[in-house]
Amino acid sequence: MFLPLLVKAQPVSKKYSGNETVFSGHRIVLDSAGKLLPWYSAPGKAYDAFLHSRWNFIKSGIAPAADTGVLSRYPQYYFYCAYFLKGDTLKPDSWMNDVGEKIPNWFESARLYYGYSGDSTPLSIVRKLIDYHMERGIAPASFSWAFIPFANANAGDTVFNGFTSASRFEQYETQVDHSAEIALTWLQLYLSNGEEKYLVAARRVADLLAAKLRTGSKNQSPWPYLVNAKTGRSRSEYGANWTGAYVLFEKMIALKQGDRSRYEKVLRTLKDFLLAFPLKTGYWTDGHSDTYVNSSSYRSNLSASNFKLFLFDHPDFDKNWKKDLPQLLDWTEKYFVDRSAPGETGRLWGAYIVGEQDSFLYKMDYQTARYAAECARWYAVSNDKRFKEKAFRSLNFVTYCSDSSGVANESPLSNGISNWWSDCYGEGPRMFYQAFAGIPEWSPPGENHLLYSTAIISVISYHPSSVQYQSRERNGVEYLHLNFRPASVLINGEALGKSANASGQFFETRQLRNGDYFLKIYRKRAGLVVVRDK
Repeated sequence: MFLPLLVKAQPVSKKYSGNETVFSGHRIVLDSAGKLLPWYSAPGKAYDAFLHSRWNFIKSGIAPAADTGVLSRYPQYYFYCAYFLKGDTLKPDSWMNDVGEKIPNWFESARLYYGYSGDSTPLSIVRKLIDYHMERGIAPASFSWAFIPFANANAGDTVFNGFTSASRFEQYETQVDHSAEIALTWLQLYLSNGEEKYLVAARRVADLLAAKLRTGSKNQSPWPYLVNAKTGRSRSEYGANWTGAYVLFEKMIALKQGDRSRYEKVLRTLKDFLLAFPLKTGYWTDGHSDTYVNSSSYRSNLSASNFKLFLFDHPDFDKNWKKDLPQLLDWTEKYFVDRSAPGETGRLWGAYIVGEQDSFLYKMDYQTARYAAECARWYAVSNDKRFKEKAFRSLNFVTYCSDSSGVANESPLSNGISNWWSDCYGEGPRMFYQAFAGIPEWSPPGENHLLYSTAIISVISYHPSSVQYQSRERNGVEYLHLNFRPASVLINGEALGKSANASGQFFETRQLRNGDYFLKIYRKRAGLVVVRDK
């Protein structure tokens, strides 16, 4: 049973005496140079507090949107894209339901939070949401695109099969990129808990996508961006957000699932398309799950950002990645920092604040977090301190985008923008772990944390002088902050060396300023990893 959730209303932006500005109840804190600092302590504590507050808010129990019927039995984020804060209550935004963005982002945020904290509660919460969608949001076997998950729905619909209420989309239309990301989420959930139904569902989608594959070009992607799952008709042929689909097939092959030759063809086709077209033209097209786009010259920061983050984990994908990444960061600044909605700015107190897509340039917390994560990881590669500074100020801005209890304010520079569940509680927070991977000094000093992992961690436990975790994936890179010197790293009882060898398994360490250690582990086998001080 859910009780009404009461939250303290916070001013969005208000001038106080002394010309102070307040976002979400926090007075802006500036350093001596007028640059933005976190409102809560130093970065190592501020960012940690932000991550805990966002999940604590969800864990506290979100009220349903109605008093009777199906809507009364579930939190309102099951059926709505966003909320407005009205007095002491969260009022659902009646625009739509972006389930295709919400599910992948919430799972990624939850699985990284579990690795970071050892708290599995968010994973349990997200699993229930995933199960609900699996029961009520998949195309039937009789459809042209059988078993594909639907990526959007009308606000308040309890069955998910398309967003039609705004007359932008037909019933049964879905964005194929987001549908592929839902399938990837199913596969990752299988890797997390071992339950076969998620593997079966993911493989069905992978087989469907492999069968529907086509050659990409400047005007059409390897799959249509938008397709009617029932009829197979597409009203939008070009999209560029395919890194999630790539990882789906990559992980399927690693698990020895499906037809390897067909799946490898998918990987080659996606690689050829991404390197030959959006990377060269700059048309990183997608419109998010509520925006109809039929164009091969539309720009969205989401697609470009996903590709940048993907390259950090897949440097072999692009032989010129060290040249291309800074150019992609410049692309984001040109199109989504320096361009703004009327009355807004992309540069404030040293922070670069980022918009979303060509038709929606409002400055958003989660897009700003994306940019910060990219800069932090590029700093780890380049050692260019300009990017550390950009990452720092932009992450600091994001900390002002919720109140002390975790109630989000997605766009404090804007008026009338609702707070999207996917953005505020999935997509934005999960970027902090990427930032930690690039700059581990920003995680809490004197504590042990798995900061980021490319593979799914199924079980983790923290001890005073050791960390242990398990993964069902053979390939993985893990980034850890430790309050002890890691004297040994073992995988299934076998010690790893400190330098690369023929097996590809080794670890690297670096002492942090306060005496803690940063540990990076390169793995080629599944199983139990034990890190200890002797």
